[in-house]
Amino acid sequence: MLLGIDVGGTFTDAVVIQDGHVLASAKTPTTHGELLEGIITVIDKVLTNIDRVAIRRVALSTTIVTNALIEGKIDQVALLLLPGPGLNLEGLTPGQPHFLSGYTDHRGREQAALVKQEVITVCHELGGRQVAAVVGKFAVRNPAQEQQVASWVQEYLKPAQLTSGAELSGSLNYLRRINSAYYNSAVWRIFTNFAAAIETAIVERGIAAPVYILKADGGTLPLPAAQNRPVETIFTGPAASVLGIMALANPEESAISLDIGGTSTDIALWQNGVPLLAPGGASVNNYPTAVRSFWLCSVGIGGDSYVRRQDTGLLVGPMRRGPAMASGGAEPAVTDALRVAGLIDYGDEALARQAMASVAASNQTPEDAAWETLRVAVNTVCQAIRTMLSEQAARPVYKVEDIVHGEAFTPELLIGVGGAAMGLAPLVAEQLSIPWQVPPGHMVANAIGAASARPTTEITLRADSAEGYYTVPELGIKQLVDKRKFNLAAAWTAAEAHLAQRAAAGGIVEATQVSERVYEEEFNVIRGFNTIGKIMTCKLQLKPGVLMPVQVGEAGNEQ
Repeated sequence: MLLGIDVGGTFTDAVVIQDGHVLASAKTPTTHGELLEGIITVIDKVLTNIDRVAIRRVALSTTIVTNALIEGKIDQVALLLLPGPGLNLEGLTPGQPHFLSGYTDHRGREQAALVKQEVITVCHELGGRQVAAVVGKFAVRNPAQEQQVASWVQEYLKPAQLTSGAELSGSLNYLRRINSAYYNSAVWRIFTNFAAAIETAIVERGIAAPVYILKADGGTLPLPAAQNRPVETIFTGPAASVLGIMALANPEESAISLDIGGTSTDIALWQNGVPLLAPGGASVNNYPTAVRSFWLCSVGIGGDSYVRRQDTGLLVGPMRRGPAMASGGAEPAVTDALRVAGLIDYGDEALARQAMASVAASNQTPEDAAWETLRVAVNTVCQAIRTMLSEQAARPVYKVEDIVHGEAFTPELLIGVGGAAMGLAPLVAEQLSIPWQVPPGHMVANAIGAASARPTTEITLRADSAEGYYTVPELGIKQLVDKRKFNLAAAWTAAEAHLAQRAAAGGIVEATQVSERVYEEEFNVIRGFNTIGKIMTCKLQLKPGVLMPVQVGEAGNEQ
């Protein structure tokens, strides 16, 4: 059995899945002051009448890292950089960087030596910092200098956590690696404390199964591995909804998915049955990172979105003032409009009518105010969708094949999940003139996505046969090779071995056979008029996705 838990902005949900069927589900209000309290409550609810010994995996989608970043509850980071010449990073990083001498070139060859005294001086200046990050510009081509600086920082600063940029990502984008390393260290303490509390709570409830944390790209990490890479757990809520839709609906056509919760609506685009990824990686507080993430847009429209009338007209969201009046709250909300309009059948109808009457114009009935509220909400969501579609159409094309055979993204289906999906998804689909579907289990789709998510990890192998070596930055490896015999096939073979090595080191055993080649590049090294070798890059991952389709024993709603 699989236990999945999703911490949302309004509710914390949990499900138990066995052989692709949901055996039990539970929902409880999210305890924003102390997320752990709500998680423990929902675990106790969902495990009623469930054999806890039979649970073989626990997977959690949590907002702990996202909330810490939004609220600024992060640690100050000692940020040491090896940028080399020609790059001005002032004002581009979230923390104050300290620049060091020494650098390697784009081939990974050392061009200037490190100065140990510089590192010692910075460590003395930042003596109070408990976390640090070290990032070299071309450390993904040769991690030696980054590793040496990290060892000196460990010796003289003695931080509780030190992040090396190349170990987080094998991609070349230096700024993204800096920001990723910075945030990874900045949230380490709060995530580590949370992880320890989760482990204790799980053990106290008689569950001996390993705990996994959902990542922004839809994969999962074992909790011990996630404690070294907590930045990868940002935006797990939206990722959980994407995986929930994959498990429940598995769209094959081009589609738009909406996760309509109590606080917000998360929008994703699907092409050829696959959710689109954010180009380059996720952004945190407007700083680009190298964290792989689904391409998502969040708008402040949900079932509990606050409705009020001002001089400028009727306003809906983005804030919430607790639950809707139909659900016992004190302020009008979108759920009240849905109840009065007859689109949902839960909540107190009399209180919902009272809510709509309080925001109605002088010549409006509660029904008129309800439909006006829904038009404003739907227009907000549709505008965000149209913006995403415009951005997708404007994305640059890099391959001739895509220019000749590429097709414009044209959505053919809208899929809705979340508490308000049955009410709002059909209205959004109607405005977009496409069919809609709300699958069974939509109320707990995010928890289903967390429970069924595959464990994942990735590595990048770059070989330079002219120089006679390859590197795997995520593992800190630089390996000598036979210049004459090492080719692209040999590079992929080595990449497979190192992917298995990283998976095993992280405690990932379930998905070791589900690997996917993400990227491949090969070009000749020419000297004079002769080819003296090749430079090859291979990126390989354990493919994100779901372990199995999931069925829920309730009637579906489809059109």
